[in-house]
Amino acid sequence: MNLAVDIGGTYLRYDINGVKKIEIKNIDIEEFLKKLIKKYNVKKIAISFAGQVYKGEIFSSPNAKKFNPKNLKIPYILENDLNCAALAQSYYFKSKFLVALYSGTGVGSGIIENGKIIRGYKNLAGEIGHIPYKKAPFKCGCGKDNCIELFASGSGIEKWAKFLGCEKDLKTTCKKIKQNYEKALLFGVATVLTLFNPEILVLGGGVIKNNPYLVKIVKENIKNYAPSFAVSKIVLSELEEASLKGAKLLLKDEK
Repeated sequence: MNLAVDIGGTYLRYDINGVKKIEIKNIDIEEFLKKLIKKYNVKKIAISFAGQVYKGEIFSSPNAKKFNPKNLKIPYILENDLNCAALAQSYYFKSKFLVALYSGTGVGSGIIENGKIIRGYKNLAGEIGHIPYKKAPFKCGCGKDNCIELFASGSGIEKWAKFLGCEKDLKTTCKKIKQNYEKALLFGVATVLTLFNPEILVLGGGVIKNNPYLVKIVKENIKNYAPSFAVSKIVLSELEEASLKGAKLLLKDEK
């Protein structure tokens, strides 16, 4: 059999007789995947990974645990998780011009242009979480202190909550963190809309999924952040496990 796996900043997911979810902190990723490969006689694996990947290797990993997929000793596909999510959303919405912007542990985007993933020179296109935004009193996982991810992500909320002594939950945290998050999210949305001009912008990720009011905030305020010609259809993701579904599509497309 072939196997698709999604490795995020917090969880690892795979689908064998239903989707299984395991906390990353509790496992050795490489050894866990080797056990799955052996148990289910896996011949090929597609890995959606929450980090920067290039030519089958993990280039950078600000939010997820690194491992070496070559040690799995079977053919594999390694792809950025937001590229996988965007691919799945493109199939779902039947749109060839789509951007998926997710805010979870980190914040990132995947871009579909005329049905194809926009990759960039080293497959690093769409890393919206690491564009310069504002200075913070702590550093991002990439080493900088001015990334938008420090304001518009779950890890950013946690860092601000610790710094200010507030709750980690966006629903109950202090007003400053909530306002900073919403403004940073709008800035990120306006940036991808202006740069890539998608037909559909899909918002997803753990923070947005748990706080769906954010989609309304974006729709109501985006006109103040992006030029009118850039504003497209903005929707909340309707797909469960979009990155995992995208990894499955990569396996299917290679047949």
